[in-house]
Amino acid sequence: MTEFRYAGFGRKVKAWRAGFKPSMTQRDLAREIGVSDGFIAHIEMGRTLPGKRTLQALARALGVPELEMFHEAGYLSETTPTDEEILRDPELRLFFRDEWHHLSDDDREWFKSFVRMVKEKHREKK
Repeated sequence: MTEFRYAGFGRKVKAWRAGFKPSMTQRDLAREIGVSDGFIAHIEMGRTLPGKRTLQALARALGVPELEMFHEAGYLSETTPTDEEILRDPELRLFFRDEWHHLSDDDREWFKSFVRMVKEKHREKK
């Protein structure tokens, strides 16, 4: 029998579920994140790879850091840049260090939307 494409990730999700709360069933996990238990079964068998929002929900439900979840799912490269590499610009580093916590929730959401727009524009150029 051949292994499904995402079998490694599926085994990892199953292990996280068993390790986080041994009594948690696929159905329990599915209800917690708002998907069908069949979808969870497909993930754990490696038949499908969930989208990013489902990965975030899985990470929260299983107590796994999102970065680890996305890495295991193959959304992040082996060499994920550090915060230091991402924020080489001194002005940006100072902004996030000194100003971010002073912003209102609305301003933070605006900033996040702006970043998403820039990322989308960058993807379109590729």
